[in-house]
Amino acid sequence: MHPKDPKATAQQTTVRRHNRTMGITIPVAHDFICPWCWVGLLQAKRLEQEFGVTIQWLGYELFPIELEWPEHKPGAAPPANRPPTLTRFEFLLAADDLEMPTAPRPRGMRTFNAHEAVEFAKAEGVAGELVEALYRAYWERGEEINDIDVLRRIATGIVSDVDALVHAVQAQEFKDRIVGFDDEAYSRGVYNVPTFFVAGERLAEQPYSVLRKAVRRAVAEDAIAKMQGAGAPAVA
Repeated sequence: MHPKDPKATAQQTTVRRHNRTMGITIPVAHDFICPWCWVGLLQAKRLEQEFGVTIQWLGYELFPIELEWPEHKPGAAPPANRPPTLTRFEFLLAADDLEMPTAPRPRGMRTFNAHEAVEFAKAEGVAGELVEALYRAYWERGEEINDIDVLRRIATGIVSDVDALVHAVQAQEFKDRIVGFDDEAYSRGVYNVPTFFVAGERLAEQPYSVLRKAVRRAVAEDAIAKMQGAGAPAVA
């Protein structure tokens, strides 16, 4: 159909309105200490704003207690005559026009308690707010978000019963919902975080342009399917 066709324009408007009011859910496997996941948080917020999707945060702990912290050794210096090149992560930042926060952060911090707190917040429907608050506390202010007292302070004003949250975290009430690397995560098809699950696709460590195309396609297909189910004509 021609873009100026009134019928086509009306149908496209219906799809856009449907997208804003009947958003789909996108699960995202993540961990707070991963720099790629900091970018993933910002990407998820853009997807929420642009498409009205709901983000379902899935806790994947990169360094569970059973896994020792790796020892990072400095690599060999590049040849003096080699021109500088961007890393994959630097390319991602450039593609999304982002800069990483520069606040010093705690090293060797595990994230199990932080993920437990998010699971508690899901029951109150405020998981997204707590996830963002925890990311910003860690990356922008360098706070040790796995510490119980820090969690209590960050959760105050977000969840209604902070004491119950602390109790749930200390009792590890949601332990079975938190996935640890390596083997458990790999068995679920997650090899990198963040991994966005979009209509059957797994998109890991991707620029926003890739996520945007996948979500646009998924939301449009969902809208058309629901309109057809309700007896509305398909969009050509």
